[in-house]
Amino acid sequence: MALSIGLDTAVKALRAHQLAVDVAAHNIANAQTPGFSRQRVLLRPIGLEGSAWSSRDSLLGRAGFGVDARDVHRIRDAFMDYQARQALSARGQHSAFSTPLRNAEAVFNDPSDDGLSALLARFWAAWHDVANEPESSAARTALVHAAQTFTLRVQAAHAEIDLQRRNLNQQVTALGDEINAYAREIAGLNLQIKQVELNGERANDLRDRRDLLLDKLSEVASIQYSESQTGEVSVYLGSHELVFGTTARTIVAGPDPADPTMTKLTWQVDGFDVVANGGKLKGVLDARDQALPDLMRKLDAFAMGIINGVNTIHRQGYGLDNTTGLDFLQGTGAADIQLNPVLAANPHQIATAANPNAPGDASIALRIAGLELQPNMAAGIPSANLVTGETLSAGVTLTGLSVAGSLQPGNYTIVENPPASGTLELQYNGNPIGTYTAAAISSPGGTITFMNGSNVVATLHVAVSGTYSAAQQVADLTAPGNDTIRVDVAPGSFYANLVAVLGADVNRALGMEQSAGLLVDHLDTMRQATHGVNIDEEVTNLQAAQHAYNAAARVITVIDDMLDTLINRTGVTR
Repeated sequence: MALSIGLDTAVKALRAHQLAVDVAAHNIANAQTPGFSRQRVLLRPIGLEGSAWSSRDSLLGRAGFGVDARDVHRIRDAFMDYQARQALSARGQHSAFSTPLRNAEAVFNDPSDDGLSALLARFWAAWHDVANEPESSAARTALVHAAQTFTLRVQAAHAEIDLQRRNLNQQVTALGDEINAYAREIAGLNLQIKQVELNGERANDLRDRRDLLLDKLSEVASIQYSESQTGEVSVYLGSHELVFGTTARTIVAGPDPADPTMTKLTWQVDGFDVVANGGKLKGVLDARDQALPDLMRKLDAFAMGIINGVNTIHRQGYGLDNTTGLDFLQGTGAADIQLNPVLAANPHQIATAANPNAPGDASIALRIAGLELQPNMAAGIPSANLVTGETLSAGVTLTGLSVAGSLQPGNYTIVENPPASGTLELQYNGNPIGTYTAAAISSPGGTITFMNGSNVVATLHVAVSGTYSAAQQVADLTAPGNDTIRVDVAPGSFYANLVAVLGADVNRALGMEQSAGLLVDHLDTMRQATHGVNIDEEVTNLQAAQHAYNAAARVITVIDDMLDTLINRTGVTR
């Protein structure tokens, strides 16, 4: 009986150490497999507890019954996985955000000889040349060329940024598809893992694959997850379940009702918006819906500031043929700013003189050239601010807008105060800085001037067809969109600030990306130290298993000899 127990123990040892060899070979084979966790055979002694069939002998001790090698564990640190996925989400977000900003920075190409700042400087220089020689056809032609080059470059910058923003729609759709693919595969793995482990096996390699998918999904979007007692993982994206058991929710991409040119991700199950709190998806959406639109608004304000300033002065002047009242620039922002085609075809009509029949007068040209050194400009965008070219009401157009150089950058609001008094106040932060008492203006037009004592604070030039009544003036200038004058720094300073802020944003985004990347690398190193395969260690384990296997085989040989002695030699007489 005792020899059979020993033989059974040795056989168990053979099988256990054979399994250890197999596991070491499996680890070595997957040393370079992404997401693989090294595995270990859990060896436990089989003790005497419950061994009812063993014999009891008061004169002999009892040995155990060998080794239990039923469990093959994978080495994994769940908390470190959680930390790594948080870091992956942060890296994905900052990387996806910084890329569009770097592309936008390349659009402006500043500082350089052909950047927008250089073209703006040439535009002002061309006005100085015309002011020096107002009757020179060459100077006027050069101004036309400089204006066209500058305005086309502004248009191109706006169009390129808008194109980059629209291209991000494709990335949003692709990220939605990627999330769906990961969710479906995780749901499928949940089913397989549940089936395997309900049968008492360890689904180590399936769990490795699922963990790798959770890593990849975390980089796309910030997720939360939990594991059930049956081994299934539930994944949450925002307030919605992305994966629940063996079911994966679907995300669909479609036009945003608020802006049909933009793509929005929604949940197919209820139509709610997908909320991204991290990962590449949040970085792309932040760039598309915040950073790039803000940059385009600044570019529009820059263009409108130049349009406002130049046109306000130019309409007051006269060309060589006494043409007057023409806008030098046309457009409602950076997207469509252009030189007036009439002036492009007839440079002699560019207004340089303050009075008719004064071809040598360059006072208007000097005033326009002087805008380069003005401390501020009236900027803004048509939808939110009062800008030149706007139709205030039927037959009334704002043809000019100028502000005092003493006004600080900010939003200035027009209000009627007291109510129903016909007196308009220009306020800054709620404090009045100028007033205008409305009075009827007859054709062809006139000015609306806000005064602070004897000082002019702001002047609005209007072209009128018919009569512009005082009541209509109050109604128009207090209407939303017309009741705010946006004052910014001078065009050159404004553009320099725009580029500087963009550069700072790019550097900050790159710094955040690099910082998150370093954390990901650090955590990945720690994860690899925990669950990665060390070839030298596996070879050592392989050799140890081999020696143990050989020893177990030797035990069987010894027991075989003992059985031979017992069976064939005991009681034999010669």
